Amino acid sequence: MKRHSPKILTFTAGKKFSYQNMEDEIASYTLKGWEIVSMTHMQGLQPYYTVLLQYEISEEEYQKSLEKTA
Repeated sequence: MKRHSPKILTFTAGKKFSYQNMEDEIASYTLKGWEIVSMTHMQGLQPYYTVLLQYEISEEEYQKSLEKTA
């Protein structure tokens, strides 16, 4: 059985925001094996980006995570 771990990244425009930093952060996750499921862009007073990622977990990794939480 395949199991997936989700992760949500959000980016909002501001003084520290840059598209290059956003792309670099998303790329750092994809290089680690995370897959991009979706990306949304909402425009209001400031742009707002949401990226949904998922990582496929092996059965062994899943069992280890259960042991840690127990």
